[in-house]
Amino acid sequence: MSFLETLIDELKSGKAGIYAQWSALLSGLFCLLFGIMSFLGMLPFAICALIFFVVILFAEIPLCLKCCPTSPTFDNFIKKFENMYFRAAAYLIMAVIIWLSLVWGASTLILPALTLSFTAIFYGIASFRHEEREASIAAGGKNAAVLAARSFV
Repeated sequence: MSFLETLIDELKSGKAGIYAQWSALLSGLFCLLFGIMSFLGMLPFAICALIFFVVILFAEIPLCLKCCPTSPTFDNFIKKFENMYFRAAAYLIMAVIIWLSLVWGASTLILPALTLSFTAIFYGIASFRHEEREASIAAGGKNAAVLAARSFV
């Protein structure tokens, strides 16, 4: 099964946790791109966006914690993200901080604010449905190495 087929199967699953993970990955990408773009005009919020990118990267892609050297304090912080309620609250806080940047003035950070808001909503839905934390296979979850090996064969 290719990456695209796996992604389509996951999106058809109806699991809010999977939607939230993909929305979070998109949020992380937008935080990185638009955080850099708004670095000169809105320095405090640009720095927040770049910090959010790092947190999202480690929280959503489990392989990063195994590959990158991190401190035990950071590892313990990221482990708190296993709880869906904590994830929903954390993404909501991130979204509110980025939304506050728009009070300062119009900026490109509106896209990360929107995607972080959607991520918080999806994780909130997953929490209320009592869904178990399930990492997307296509995004480095369980059996990701098997999927990668099959893609190259």
